[in-house]
Amino acid sequence: MSTLAELDPDVDLPALETALGAVLARHDALRTRFTGDGRRQEFDPGAGIPALRRVSYVDTRTVAAEARATLKAGDGPLVAPVLITSPGEPPRLLLVVHHLVVDGVSWRILLEDLETAYRQVVSGQPIDLGPAPVSYLRWADRLAGHAFDAELPYWTEVLDGVDPALPVDAEGENTAGSARTITVRLDPGTTDALLRQVPEVYRTQINDVLLSALGRVLARWTGRERVLVSLEGHGREEIFADLDLSRTVGWFTAEFPVALTVGAAGDWGTTLKSVKEQLRAIPGKGLGYGALRWLAPDSPLRDGPVPQISLNYHGQWTTGGDTDGLYRGWGGDLGDDVDPRRPRTALLDVVGIVDGGQLELAWTYAPGIHREDTVRGLAEQVLAALREIVEHCATPGAGGRTPSDFPLARLDQSTVDRLIGDGRAVEDVYPLTPLQAGMVFHTLLDDGSPAYFEQVRIRLAGVADPAALAAAWQRVVDRTPVLRTRLVWTGVEEPVQVVDRAATLPVGHHDWRDLSPADRETALQEVLAADRAVPFDLTRAPLTRLTIAALPGDEVDLVWTSHHVLFDGWSSAQVFAEACEQYAAATAGVRPALVTRRPYRDYLGWLAERDQAAADAFWRDTLAGFEAPTALPYDRQPAEAHQSRSTDSVRIELAPAATLRLREFARTHGLTVNTVVQGGWALLLAMLSGDRDVVFGTTVSGRPADLAGVETMLGLFINTIPTRVRIDGTQPVARWLGQLQAVQSEARDHDFVSLARLRPLSDVAAGQNLFASMVVFENYPISEPATAGAPRVVEVASADATNFPLCLRASLEESLALDLAYDPALFDAATVTAMTDRLVLLLDALTADPGRLLARVPWTGAAERARVLADAH
Repeated sequence: MSTLAELDPDVDLPALETALGAVLARHDALRTRFTGDGRRQEFDPGAGIPALRRVSYVDTRTVAAEARATLKAGDGPLVAPVLITSPGEPPRLLLVVHHLVVDGVSWRILLEDLETAYRQVVSGQPIDLGPAPVSYLRWADRLAGHAFDAELPYWTEVLDGVDPALPVDAEGENTAGSARTITVRLDPGTTDALLRQVPEVYRTQINDVLLSALGRVLARWTGRERVLVSLEGHGREEIFADLDLSRTVGWFTAEFPVALTVGAAGDWGTTLKSVKEQLRAIPGKGLGYGALRWLAPDSPLRDGPVPQISLNYHGQWTTGGDTDGLYRGWGGDLGDDVDPRRPRTALLDVVGIVDGGQLELAWTYAPGIHREDTVRGLAEQVLAALREIVEHCATPGAGGRTPSDFPLARLDQSTVDRLIGDGRAVEDVYPLTPLQAGMVFHTLLDDGSPAYFEQVRIRLAGVADPAALAAAWQRVVDRTPVLRTRLVWTGVEEPVQVVDRAATLPVGHHDWRDLSPADRETALQEVLAADRAVPFDLTRAPLTRLTIAALPGDEVDLVWTSHHVLFDGWSSAQVFAEACEQYAAATAGVRPALVTRRPYRDYLGWLAERDQAAADAFWRDTLAGFEAPTALPYDRQPAEAHQSRSTDSVRIELAPAATLRLREFARTHGLTVNTVVQGGWALLLAMLSGDRDVVFGTTVSGRPADLAGVETMLGLFINTIPTRVRIDGTQPVARWLGQLQAVQSEARDHDFVSLARLRPLSDVAAGQNLFASMVVFENYPISEPATAGAPRVVEVASADATNFPLCLRASLEESLALDLAYDPALFDAATVTAMTDRLVLLLDALTADPGRLLARVPWTGAAERARVLADAH
């Protein structure tokens, strides 16, 4: 491969030589030697890089031929740099590199590095091109050892029975030296539409479109609907997370066959979608094909069909230079880089570039096999097909999406068409998390239930313009996919969530500035009640709404209502903070300082890769021998069809001294306060049920530590999992709690499993729940935004409900607050109050003496349940 660059007329030649030497020595591929019939490559650290040769020839073909003649794959060198100078002409740099060690991307790296190094030398700085690039030989070694075996069934199946033959005009030679090339061009307007307007209509890439046009022409020419075309890819795929190849020089190119099924006629929309899906089905962008064919012993692909036509799109090309840079122009007559005697693999090679705003398709053919008019006719037919595609994509109603646009959702084409239509209004589609699926099930099962209905009332100060606050929230919706999400469960095998491109946030405005305090409170309660009476339609986005009431001064009452299926508490706190940041920036006339958030779909992708079998095994072992849910002290036993709604609650806060003692106890023994609360709840359940083996639910954050950027994501990550606690009276309190925390920590590796999947893994009888109570430790309160000029939080109150009879919610700020939510159809308030009081006493007993044995914690099993009920009544 050769390139000729016209240089700055005033180039500093010694600096250029120094920079060139440093750049060429930087990349180990350039000092590789090929041995063993060329089947083995070795890095030769002692190999020198040829010095820059200076010549004054005008005939660049001769200079290039001489440079090529010096390249030797076995002994080296593999690089030949030449500086061409002529009187009255700007200097030109010729670089000739063996194709075995360089590709198109490598040229960009080499030329960028050379300019950087040259600028550093002429300015008197040491050459610093950044960290050493990943070794090309390291990549080759890893590639040889990588298991591509899983891809072999795809390649054998897709290539089975395909006929690569093309019609021919004669039987002549097909060598590099005998080949001829014709070039056809698309006009600038059509080219621009092809590159800028067509892709969005069906979310296509340029190869999808080019292959759709070429495939139809080939189908018509060959009389077959299945045609074989060779494609090239850059090959720098991210299959090894620890190898960054962005600055590595080498020959990475992947070449692979594409067996296209495409009709000779028909609707272009159908063809584009079909070709696109066939290309997306190719595993690993074709990288594994070459490895399986050439590196795997006795590969069935070794003698597979060889495409007789290739397509290679090189992208947009410019021959211009930078008037201020090292390079001022490109190109020149360098002769042939390929041995003219070399047999060509294919009969037709189609190379596309965009030069000067026009798509050029260069068709290289063998005159002894195809007449020029045959090839030109094919080339013109492809251009005509491209014009038809552009025209089709500009018509109203054209467009759509394909299953590969939403790989996590696993939809077929007919379902995509039904869900998405032309695709212009939809941004994404992906599956539900296990907890979301459970929420949808319970919401549909118990229509009108307040479960998962989240209503937060926030008194804000510093809001002089309520309308601007509403606009700030809308901007948050505009940039946050989860706030533009709706759910679909009809007409699909599994429920999915659909992200709309746009969603208008419903906002109700009230002016209470002239009302008395009592009237304002009455109006607020009316708004809260009316808001709670309006259910969410899960099939329409957004699943959140606001009510803003202006108060005297610069205060407002903000009522923010959402369905819990959208996001968790951590996410809601971030949404609130971002809305405040948007408001502060808008009122100050500055750009908001917003967090860059990783998309929620990346978490769902992470979730899809979990080892479900390992998780099942863990939970099966954890729940083994547990046969019935832990009994609760119901005042009224639930009917068989009862759907629990924990709508009422009893709240208590520990005294500051008790909270301080609890904190100190946890810190001293390496525990979390959450673990201590769970231990207290486990003891209370054991006392009330008489069982020393209890199970209750705990809510986990669900944000995996190994997913970079997960802390910035917005969505529903939490999950509810069973916590099984055995009360061992011989254990000291601190040791018992430590064991509980260790078990909980181990469970975090498997906390993504849904309760619906977990129950059959236990010995609990079908039709019964694993547990009837749960513990939530909340550590994401809506609090004062840190941004200067943002609204100030004066007061916060919230209302939500779960579908469990009892739900203990704990939060830790100045004091530990315990809020025990309950189903009033099953419990009296006095019973729940007595339970809360007992829990506080237990927590105090646990932390007062960490060395005491659990047997000494005062409880008597079933007798304690009777005492709690007696106290309640």
